[in-house]
Amino acid sequence: MFMPLKKGTKNFLYLLVWLLYVLLHTVSMCCIVPVDVGLLLVDAIVHAIVFAGLGLLLWHILWYGKYETLLPFQRITNYVVLALLFVTLWLGIGYLCNYILLKEIAIQLIPTLPIRGMIGLLLYLVLILSCFSTNSTNNNPDPDNLPVPHETEDPTNAKHEIIDRITVRVGQKLHLIKIQEIIYIQADGDYVQVITKEGNYLKEQTMKFFEIRLPHKSFVRIHRSYIVNVEHIARIESYGKQNQQVTLKNGQWLKVSISGYKALKEALLL
Repeated sequence: MFMPLKKGTKNFLYLLVWLLYVLLHTVSMCCIVPVDVGLLLVDAIVHAIVFAGLGLLLWHILWYGKYETLLPFQRITNYVVLALLFVTLWLGIGYLCNYILLKEIAIQLIPTLPIRGMIGLLLYLVLILSCFSTNSTNNNPDPDNLPVPHETEDPTNAKHEIIDRITVRVGQKLHLIKIQEIIYIQADGDYVQVITKEGNYLKEQTMKFFEIRLPHKSFVRIHRSYIVNVEHIARIESYGKQNQQVTLKNGQWLKVSISGYKALKEALLL
């Protein structure tokens, strides 16, 4: 969470969120169950620690799962399944910890499970919105309307050798991927994800490197985060105001920036 911020600030805000949760949880439970405030405070701390840990796991799932590339129905389905899974885990682990640490009041807290479930869903929604906002603003406030970065040299310059395969390391083995097998390449921090029908492969290389060295008639930089193989494009669609996306033959869709749309039209002679 809070990826645009410095690490120290990010950690502080994340800790602050859960300290606030502990306070609100303790106060609300005091009004529901006749249990000593000190015990309810321990209960709140336990549940905060459990959900904070699950929240970090959730962030990594959303960050590396590339959910923005899924179709809307697929994304909604995944979000619902994740919600049920995480809330169930939170309630189960939290109650188990309560039974171990606060055995004398564990039974008294059972009637609060539905309320805790609603609280868990609200926390899940907050984390989802935070992760979504982080992904959409991590590099720039409006990345779709920023020009696709290029090297100072002409990408078609002959001194840049055009590659016909990519070598990636899978465990202790080297895997050769022919460029015809590539569906698209996606930026992933200081790395890229090479997406193929067989799976995704992490490569320690830059987007600029592949933009220059992949065949320009087949691969187009449609976005700061995507280089797509035009052979795998099923259709180009407009959504919203002056926004485009490409739908791939495998059902995934990718955002297209303004400059990327121009480059795509040139490549497809539209």
